[in-house]
Amino acid sequence: MTVIIQGAQVLLGPCGEPRPVADILIRDRRIVAITPPGNPHPADAQRIDGEGLVAAPGFIDLHVHGGMGADFMDATEEAFATIGAYHAGGGTTAYMPTTCTEPLPSIVSTLDMAARCREQRIGGVGILGVHIEGPYFAPTKAGCHVLQYVRVPTAAENRVYLDRAPIIARMTMAPEVPGVLDFLRDAARKGIIASGGHSEATLDETARAVDQGMTMITHLYCAMSSILKRGPHRIGGMLEATLLDDRLATELIADLRHVNVDLMRLALKTKAGSAVCLVTDAMRGAGMPDGDYFVGSRIGAQVVVENGIARNRANTGFASSTVRMIDLVRNAVAALGLDLAAAVRRASLIPATIAGIADRKGSIEVGKDADIVLLAETPRLEVRLTMVGGEVIHRA
Repeated sequence: MTVIIQGAQVLLGPCGEPRPVADILIRDRRIVAITPPGNPHPADAQRIDGEGLVAAPGFIDLHVHGGMGADFMDATEEAFATIGAYHAGGGTTAYMPTTCTEPLPSIVSTLDMAARCREQRIGGVGILGVHIEGPYFAPTKAGCHVLQYVRVPTAAENRVYLDRAPIIARMTMAPEVPGVLDFLRDAARKGIIASGGHSEATLDETARAVDQGMTMITHLYCAMSSILKRGPHRIGGMLEATLLDDRLATELIADLRHVNVDLMRLALKTKAGSAVCLVTDAMRGAGMPDGDYFVGSRIGAQVVVENGIARNRANTGFASSTVRMIDLVRNAVAALGLDLAAAVRRASLIPATIAGIADRKGSIEVGKDADIVLLAETPRLEVRLTMVGGEVIHRA
């Protein structure tokens, strides 16, 4: 069946500008034509009214743990369906379900459930593959992950991950931890995005990891080394390495809490145009009332959400976030001063480029997947409709 989005202002192509009013024709899950309004269309086509709305490429979240009371580490179809439905309401059309640092059987359960849910399209949102965050961390940079589950690589555990490479999109690890460099190289050869994070690595250690295949850094500024002192000397850490090395892409949790506006501007100014994307890092308390929640499964860390902000119980740091992708796009416009097209690009084409899927996702172009959001700009930026492969999965 043909689906037509009629009369929307289209953020067209990789740049998202200009914004012509157009009709978008969709067939077999892909965009097949973008035409001026009023052109003849098949009589039996399903029509979606886009008048007064902006058609933007669907948002791609490379780092998300949960929402609406569920976490991907729950490893159930119900959890995946709940999280998908919730984040679809924020414009997400594809994501990397993200694990926490827990025992290996818990991580494997999430990997296996993700493979099943991807095949059956449970939750509506496309699963790009799992982002394994941990367990190979620096103990001093564990953040809200449970310290007792932080560990060093073993051949047996490494083999479990490498054998499941088709469902693993990305792994976050600390390159200075003994054994990580060798595993990182093997993971990268399997097509897994090797991402540095939760790390005390020096600039030189980070650079060595890049030489071995590391291409990304997790939640820039958070849980990473910066300007270390060695005797009387000061040297760069992972933060400085990220800003200096053009081979590294990175992500920002642009909830206006984890990282202040000036530091985000510094990252955007320093890094190349396609090297910084927006991520939610959302946890199960997103969309829920204030209260106590677990990060990860029921053996994960207990955290407190108060006034919509998730913190560890000691109140010494944030514990993931409670935002959706539309919140980040809104913040990029209002706080960072980006125009809508540039903000959307940070949430769509740039993460698609980092993930290696920009040939099929991330922009509204003929031949690409019909992953589209319709946005209302007034009275504030809101998602009115979310579509994945031409199928509406959310309508406000």
